[in-house]
Amino acid sequence: MEVAPGKARANGLKTVLDVIVAPKEAFESLRVAPTWGWALLILLVLYAIASWLTTPALLHATQADWPHTVASNPRLAQLSPDQQAQDLAFSLKIIGWVWLFSPILEFIAIVIQAIVMLIFKILGKGSASFATIWASAVNIQVPALAINALVTACIVMLRGAGSFNTPADIQTALPSLGMLVDPGAIKLHAFLSAINPFTLWGVGLTIAAMAVAARMSRGWSWATGLVWLLLAAGLIAVATR
Repeated sequence: MEVAPGKARANGLKTVLDVIVAPKEAFESLRVAPTWGWALLILLVLYAIASWLTTPALLHATQADWPHTVASNPRLAQLSPDQQAQDLAFSLKIIGWVWLFSPILEFIAIVIQAIVMLIFKILGKGSASFATIWASAVNIQVPALAINALVTACIVMLRGAGSFNTPADIQTALPSLGMLVDPGAIKLHAFLSAINPFTLWGVGLTIAAMAVAARMSRGWSWATGLVWLLLAAGLIAVATR
């Protein structure tokens, strides 16, 4: 399923580990044997666990921030206290189970990464196949998304759910550029919070993938990594309310 006909076979688990510790070797392997099954499994499991571990903090933050949410939302503000309480209870129920839908976010992240890489491969006249681009995108998301989320979840657990009073607090649990701006600037804060050590790691891996697996120039490879980061951060900002 993972390897195109006529291609050499590769150890998918080793490839995932190599993306973390020996990216050049990993992307050389992905060029000739695009493998992504293990990467996808690890991504799904780690991100789901991270999302589940972060849920108590998100529930507390939503409750603590509810008065501000009501005050800034005309529809909620005109409701009676009982109706507002019902809305809060409904929101908390959704948040309690939202981790189950983490695969949807992962799929979106992979698709965005693959599309950016594919477009720049065409523009920069790279030589990687679509299978290699797709496999590279899945493998890159393991550190960029899954390990990112898992480390954030560990920090959240160490600090305790009660220390997060707004969803924006959770966004900056992991050090990021979001710490430099007022959380009240919701869109800007969300955009900058998406730029953290792990997404920068993802930029480096994207550059390596384009240079090694797609045989592209340094300039085009850097452009791919930076555009991917800015696009991903921009979409997160757009989705943040």
